[in-house]
Amino acid sequence: MLERKILSVLLVLCLTFTPGCWSRKELNELAVVMALGIDIHENGYAITAQVLNSAEAGSKKGGSMGSLPAVTYKSVGKTIPDALQRMLSMAPRMPYLSHVRVLVFGEDLARSGVSDVLDYISRNHQLRTDFFMLVAKNGKAAEILEVVTPFEYVPANSLYSSILISEKKWAATGKVTLQQFVTELKRSGSDPVLSGVQLSGSLAEGQSMENVKQINPATLLQHTGLGVFKGDRLVGWLGEPPSKAVNYVLNRVDATMGFIACPDDGIVGFAVNRADTTLDVKLNADGTPAFSAEMEIEADVNAVQCAIDISQPAVIDELEKDIENKYNANIRKHIGLVQQRYGADVFGFGEVLHRKYPDVWKKYRDHWGESFKTMSIRVDTDVAIRRVGSIIQPLNQKVVEP
Repeated sequence: MLERKILSVLLVLCLTFTPGCWSRKELNELAVVMALGIDIHENGYAITAQVLNSAEAGSKKGGSMGSLPAVTYKSVGKTIPDALQRMLSMAPRMPYLSHVRVLVFGEDLARSGVSDVLDYISRNHQLRTDFFMLVAKNGKAAEILEVVTPFEYVPANSLYSSILISEKKWAATGKVTLQQFVTELKRSGSDPVLSGVQLSGSLAEGQSMENVKQINPATLLQHTGLGVFKGDRLVGWLGEPPSKAVNYVLNRVDATMGFIACPDDGIVGFAVNRADTTLDVKLNADGTPAFSAEMEIEADVNAVQCAIDISQPAVIDELEKDIENKYNANIRKHIGLVQQRYGADVFGFGEVLHRKYPDVWKKYRDHWGESFKTMSIRVDTDVAIRRVGSIIQPLNQKVVEP
């Protein structure tokens, strides 16, 4: 009997210290932020929050009250939490950041440095680390989050989905999360990159619901290659070819397309299905590092626009050799462009040296940006063509009469 009384007392005490709903938050009390934009402002920071309009988001016909499924709020403050607090003067609910899918920096902010912003973002317990980060090329983050987009009912979801598909199939962009960016920023011997996004069309037209009621929308959001960071500051932009080169070296290419010229005239197109890159470093006789990037690529022929006989193994071998030569030349060219123009090691070669030869790295770490400009980097590509399609000869090849 005594044991049962003691057990009952213990159970009552446990219930005292484990209330179940002390921190609950009701949906009708929250403004669920789906995308966050941050711009620099003369008075601190300008924050743009794209908030889910939960009353309208579930409707397939434009909402019960005819309004949009998302609402954009803006505010200015000395710090980001200050700006978010001031947003309460307009928003009827408390901003809730746990469901942020995309964070957009204005270009001016990115060029001035993002460390202070990342300090708040990393400290905030509401924010997860799996959202994607972008830079608004030649513009402000607020402009990006004001555009009504097709396909997805909530614009933030459209931007999130477009990042996923372009990174997976195009190879000239990249999905970079907060955790990934901070790791590359703090890691010795590497600099981060972020994908760029910009308006294609008029902002005024893009803000209207009429933008997505046309067969050819007047305004769209367009991904525009990679922004190069040196430390926490944006220093420049890379176009499509060099952005692809960076992603190849970083081992971030799942699939993409390419082509090579035929010996006489025309082109052969190919689809990359797998790309693996291994970075290494060796020391020259004088102790200086010599880097290498070894790539293995599997591809399929997907277009033949010239008179070649791809049923012949020798022709396939020649195509593989031509693709290898093109990759070796292009990747090396664009690595050199980043070396000379920015001196930013977005490829992580310094980290490779740090891991393999830590004593040698100590000689370079304090001035790696300048030293990286002079480093020797070799590119060696091995290409294997796996498939040539369901037909062998090109359809425009002349038929020889018997």
